[in-house]
Amino acid sequence: MKYTLEERKERARQLRKEGKNCCQCVAMVFDDVADADPEMLSRIAAGFGSGFGAQGDVCGVMSGVTMVTGLVYDSLARPALYAKVRQPMDAFKEMNGSYICRELKQPGRRPCIDLITDGVEILHRQLEADGF
Repeated sequence: MKYTLEERKERARQLRKEGKNCCQCVAMVFDDVADADPEMLSRIAAGFGSGFGAQGDVCGVMSGVTMVTGLVYDSLARPALYAKVRQPMDAFKEMNGSYICRELKQPGRRPCIDLITDGVEILHRQLEADGF
């Protein structure tokens, strides 16, 4: 991998400070393994913040993770690809109790930047374990 976990997390924090949504923050920091331009990833991810267009559905962090997973594991057959998508979703849900944005944004829950860095770490570790 080109970037370390800490470099990815720091890039995600910086992107958040610049006003990027949660999906963009995740997708853009994996430009190296996704073999994609970060600005293109930003544009693709722009509508997925706050749970699909701010509807509170699947957290943008998980949308970003799913986008990157699809780009990296695109050569897998569909069942294997879907299993690769479910791995980080299951890990994120175990850590945070949900992957539904409206549930994650309830009072007393962790801030979005923490959820972003959770998603970055989960995906980074999965990719690292798979040799990317």
